[in-house]
Amino acid sequence: MRRLGRGLGSRTLRFGDRGPDVRELHAFLRQQGYDLGEESHFGYLTKDAVRQFQRDHGLVADGIAGRRFFALAQKGDLPIRRRVHVVQPGETLGEIADQYGVGPEAFGSFAGRGIYTGQRLVFFDREVWAICRGGEAPDQPGAVLTGVIGSDPSLAPAGLPCMLRPEELEWDVVRLHSALKTPRRRRRTAVLLSEAFRPFSGACGLYLPWREVAQLDGVRYVKLLRRLRKLLGPGAMLWVELGPSVPAWRLWGGVDYAQVNELADRVVLRLPRATEPGPLLALAPLKEHLNLLLRGVHSWKVLLDVPVYSVEWECGPDGMNQTELSYQAARSKALRRGARLRQGEHGELYYSYHSRGLRHEIHLPPHTALAYLCTLVNRRNLAGVVLDWLGMEDPRIWETLRAHFRTAILNNSRL
Repeated sequence: MRRLGRGLGSRTLRFGDRGPDVRELHAFLRQQGYDLGEESHFGYLTKDAVRQFQRDHGLVADGIAGRRFFALAQKGDLPIRRRVHVVQPGETLGEIADQYGVGPEAFGSFAGRGIYTGQRLVFFDREVWAICRGGEAPDQPGAVLTGVIGSDPSLAPAGLPCMLRPEELEWDVVRLHSALKTPRRRRRTAVLLSEAFRPFSGACGLYLPWREVAQLDGVRYVKLLRRLRKLLGPGAMLWVELGPSVPAWRLWGGVDYAQVNELADRVVLRLPRATEPGPLLALAPLKEHLNLLLRGVHSWKVLLDVPVYSVEWECGPDGMNQTELSYQAARSKALRRGARLRQGEHGELYYSYHSRGLRHEIHLPPHTALAYLCTLVNRRNLAGVVLDWLGMEDPRIWETLRAHFRTAILNNSRL
């Protein structure tokens, strides 16, 4: 990938400017997939491309290449996700989609409109990660995955990057508070985490799935990440989760998302799992928290956590119990029990049956919600998705993912 010169950025570039700085800016924008035509100066096409780059990466879209623009453009791990195809005479949208291994949906609004010769169709590469559980190596072809996440990198498919997520790291807020309370405890925790990572030479980084941080621990949490970043060294990635239970910074405390953005290579947005029967993917809360997250975190670092397993609820007088099932097991059980298909309060479909006086509900992740999330990933220029968990999914989801974007190869300047 072409890197902008470190000296570039001392001069703010705007409409009408010329010179070697503008030529270097043009080379960068063209590599990122933006259309500049034959412009040799900072003209209307350059201004539009700069504005689009700013919009894609969460900056103020003013069309001026200033300090914040160049600070982002000079990052070594800024991925090239935007791809462009110029329509040739006689080509159809279906033929173009087949050429790149995607569906017509990958081209956004063009899928429902006609195309014309010379038109520049934009599509994207996105990261697709999957969480491995159960101690068995997945047999999913590596071509559909960017990498996997698990507690044992030796079980990862050959040739795929693996993020280490030790199982014992799922600490509650009380245990995490104890680990963050004093500088000495933070040092000890950082050493413990870095030592847990070192034995696994096949891992490309460490994933901390801490889903709840007390508001008073926000500053301490960032200090721990800064220390851990140094201990992991330049060759390892660091992933964190910033969901609803990790409050953003306020006057009375919280986590400074902007500082986490500078320390972490990827930020996973994971909503709390349902505690009662209902949709497995709550889209409205997800969009709300995504908007909050993008105020401080670069969009191209954000991964959406997507549960792809099914859930069976047993509803009795003493409360509710839930069991995660694979898609195939859930469908088989629904058929075996003669379950009836019903519609929930939020419009979701589920199977219902009674056994031994108890009501059971089987909820499957809907395809429409996954397709919407894929569209959202493209629209907001997010890094991609994390599928939870591999081997439990409806096999048709791979076609849904492929229809909306190509699977990206991990681009990590730390490796």
